[in-house]
Amino acid sequence: MNAEIEESIEYDEDDGEITTTTSGATKTTDKTWIENIEKKREDQQDLLNDFYAKKPQYFIDFLKSNNIPLDSYNIKDLPRFIRLKSLSDSLNQSLLAEIENQLKTKLVKIHWLPGFYKLQDSSVSISSSKAYKDGLIYGMDASSGAAILALDPKPGDNILDICCAPGTKLCMISDLMNGQGSLTGVDISRPRLGICKTLLNKYKIPNIRLFLCDGTAFNIKAPNPNDSIPLEILEKGKELKRIKLDKKCKEKKEQQELNDEDNENEKDKENNIKPLETSTTNNNNNNNTDIIDLKRKQQHYKSKKPLKKRLIDLEDLFYCKTFYMRHSNSQLYDKVIVDAECSLDASVRHLINYSKMGRHMVPEEFKKLTDLQKLLIQNGFNLLKEGGHIVYSTCSFCKEQNEDVVQWLLDNNPNAKLIPSFNNTTSIVEQDNNMSLSMDQLYNSETVPFSTGFIENTYRFYPKNGTSGMFISKIQKIKL
Repeated sequence: MNAEIEESIEYDEDDGEITTTTSGATKTTDKTWIENIEKKREDQQDLLNDFYAKKPQYFIDFLKSNNIPLDSYNIKDLPRFIRLKSLSDSLNQSLLAEIENQLKTKLVKIHWLPGFYKLQDSSVSISSSKAYKDGLIYGMDASSGAAILALDPKPGDNILDICCAPGTKLCMISDLMNGQGSLTGVDISRPRLGICKTLLNKYKIPNIRLFLCDGTAFNIKAPNPNDSIPLEILEKGKELKRIKLDKKCKEKKEQQELNDEDNENEKDKENNIKPLETSTTNNNNNNNTDIIDLKRKQQHYKSKKPLKKRLIDLEDLFYCKTFYMRHSNSQLYDKVIVDAECSLDASVRHLINYSKMGRHMVPEEFKKLTDLQKLLIQNGFNLLKEGGHIVYSTCSFCKEQNEDVVQWLLDNNPNAKLIPSFNNTTSIVEQDNNMSLSMDQLYNSETVPFSTGFIENTYRFYPKNGTSGMFISKIQKIKL
């Protein structure tokens, strides 16, 4: 996707809905496309029922080999959530009824996750509502929200999001920071980063920059508003300014020569000077005219300057509206989140839509994937300041992609310490007297509904507990 064109794509992470917009006005979406989306939602419930009635053997084998409870994916429907951009209680109360009316469904508050609501009817569309178009709500799964809850953004933080697209995590982080501090997002996919840019513009996210870069190689530090433009850039700017001035003088001289030739031709016409009636003279005159026309065309095309990045821009900068953040690169980040590429086996939607675990489960591909995850978490840890923390998460329940990656980081970094992600250190869903908690009870609880991971202070969000599947961990960089 070309990030500079006016037409863009709006993507809702939870819905998987895409709306084409031009200059802020929503285009009429193709009727057939809408019908396909609605049919897909209707079919999802049938696919879900069929999937659990006929669990493939490879899926059962996967659960057993990773010590995953066999009932972890047992759900009656696919829950969908929205988040209100503003967290003002008074504003929420005045808006909720109107939003419910627009969405044509009740909203169930998620008490353990600020600003989140479950759609009582998961089949409704949110992208057609006025609240969505006005940037008051966005679709985001509760498990993704839990990862941001673990990150614990505060006003004034400098935060790095590696694998940031499609952008709803950045929106939530910015809300919790009250727009104070800085946000840096990195992603390797240009189309997904273009979607991310669209979301950031739509929700008016301040103090943010995006980089089109491999997250394993990204090395730009956090910005500082007190940083001045580097001297070498200023010197280079002066040199380019001199070159530009020389070029402008040359173009002005060429333009003057063209004007002089035009004046000579006008004088010839006024004095009724007749050209010599020879074919050679006629040809010469025609040639002169052609030369003048060619020069004019050249002059015209010279004036059309191609769009270029600013001289001060950091390498791989894709999007930024805050001046100092375009060049500043001077301090480590307070907090980092790595929502790593994974096999998506924890995503029920992925499983029922594709009816397979995915290419990442092929042995040679699996090794590449876990190597990538280790490089991502290590690079994020390298960019973290002492005393700061990094959240590592995936949409997988595979131990090799989760606890093993975290343990690898701990083993290779003596200054890395695994710490609790949430205030509640015990799991309410694993206590014997709470085994029969209903979804409504889980949503009404102030306690985060995680299941404990395979090493201390790692967390799993199983679909049976009311969210999409997710693994979450939190590591602090300590002083040695």
